[in-house]
Amino acid sequence: MNKSSLPLIPLLMAILVLASCKGDNVYKNMKEGEIYYNIKYVSNPSSLSNDLLPRELVISFRNDLIRTNLKTPIGNSGVTTVVNPKENIYDTYLNILSFKYYFEGNYRDIQPGFGSMEGITVHDTGRKSVICGFNCRQARVNFPDNKTTRYIWYTNDIKAVNPNRMTPYREVEGVLMDFFYIIGDAELQFTADEVLLKQIPDKEFEKRKNYRKVSSRYLDTLILKMISF
Repeated sequence: MNKSSLPLIPLLMAILVLASCKGDNVYKNMKEGEIYYNIKYVSNPSSLSNDLLPRELVISFRNDLIRTNLKTPIGNSGVTTVVNPKENIYDTYLNILSFKYYFEGNYRDIQPGFGSMEGITVHDTGRKSVICGFNCRQARVNFPDNKTTRYIWYTNDIKAVNPNRMTPYREVEGVLMDFFYIIGDAELQFTADEVLLKQIPDKEFEKRKNYRKVSSRYLDTLILKMISF
């Protein structure tokens, strides 16, 4: 290799990272990759420091294959969902230290933990913005009490298929870029921080082994405890 080309390597790497954050044209219409979200706790009854609670959400996708991973900084704890329609996989997995549980759902189910968001409706506001370089649309979220309103942002530039299966936002066809979850009495705000165009291995969308199968209600209780301990 020509020594004069060596300084170009860090520059090229920086350009690639920059493109992933800015939504370069190469990254628009992408059908496979990962999205990293920062988490802000709008409200949380937990007695633990926010530093010990879930701090990052990662969504991996390939066409209609979706994997979400809500991770905590404690051991291997967190909540993962795997959606693989071809293999009829609609699973939610929970790791709490050495304990492993999962709920085997179907395409009609909403992931355990979202009981507080049942009955929401989503309406486009017509407003537009740019997040991580992707064109986004705003939607208003109304709760059944007709008193609570929140707003989310989503993009159609990323071509994941039905990306919001098993979430309260299943009627939103685009990929969520700035949104919230209410889990029990806690409210978490998620904002896309980085979008990466990359190949996702098949194993990320396969059924996991060595997990104890439990009911949706049981897993729901454990998820609420993890968030609001």
